Amino acid sequence: MQNSRNPAKSRPLSANVKRLMRLARASPQNDRVMKVARRFSNRDLAYCHKQGNLFMEAASMGLSMEDFAPRFMTSQLAGVFDVSFAAASGMENDELSNLLRIPMLLKSPEVIVEALYWIDDIISRASEGENKILLLSQAYEAERLQLPAALEELPKEPNRNIDELAYAYWLGYIYRCECLLHEESSRMVYGAFDEAIMRKAYEELIKSPMGQSDLVDCAVDVCSELDRLLVEKIWPAQAKHKRRLQDKELERKNNNDKEV
Repeated sequence: MQNSRNPAKSRPLSANVKRLMRLARASPQNDRVMKVARRFSNRDLAYCHKQGNLFMEAASMGLSMEDFAPRFMTSQLAGVFDVSFAAASGMENDELSNLLRIPMLLKSPEVIVEALYWIDDIISRASEGENKILLLSQAYEAERLQLPAALEELPKEPNRNIDELAYAYWLGYIYRCECLLHEESSRMVYGAFDEAIMRKAYEELIKSPMGQSDLVDCAVDVCSELDRLLVEKIWPAQAKHKRRLQDKELERKNNNDKEV
């Protein structure tokens, strides 16, 4: 399938968004910031489990997390999850049921994965200026719900790599945990922690004593370590790299001016 965009590189976080995210994480370097810890309810954990299952289902279908994670986390479908899960906090069970009467949220994880690729396939074929919502509506009404090429080309046999399935579940679970912990969108969380960062964190985690703990028991601690990594290492390194590029560009400009 030919995509018109690279989801992993779409809409980078603005400086203001990063500032808000840093405040939400109560930088370990700033003792003046009040650190507020969210107590996770059983409902919160159920949402994390739901997204973990979704990512694991994608992996079992043969999709790599390198491709699926950015595609899902930056999608409008993930936005549906964000709004539904955030708005549902504190609701009674019957109210929650009414809110989540969205077909894709009540179907199996496999259906959600297929819907994601179906939506992306139609949008990627749209010409500039076309009404994408109208195109989706027309496609649905016409029942043109064929699987896009990306899914048709998947291996016939499911992925039975236990280690990869375990990582996929962990990835989806922790991504949702981060969203809930800081009340941030999937796009924001992925903008801070791309799949490469998360895989490296997972590989280090399973080698540590925490790797032997149940995910339910250690998920918040995992997020705390990720947040510390983001605030103390990732963002400073990115800022340093940006300054280095700016200095090189300034130096190049000065040299050109001298030659003139």
